[in-house]
Amino acid sequence: MKPMTLTAWLWRAVLAAGVAGCAYTPPAPFVVVGNGKSVSINWENSTLGPDGAFNAAEKHCARYGLGAELSAQVSRFEVIYRCV
Repeated sequence: MKPMTLTAWLWRAVLAAGVAGCAYTPPAPFVVVGNGKSVSINWENSTLGPDGAFNAAEKHCARYGLGAELSAQVSRFEVIYRCV
């Protein structure tokens, strides 16, 4: 059996690194439902948690030139923000 050349070894290393990179899964998106007055954020399937939910609400309310303010905790993974 012939020993691997340096080029073949490097290609295998690059391929292995590329396949290992596929194991990363980004956090699931939030479920965002709202309008210019309020927004409901559900983060049950997201790894970003309540802090990420607030950021998503801020982003939603910013479309209307407003900021987000916590209104109600609907369930363990869902909150409602007012756009103020």
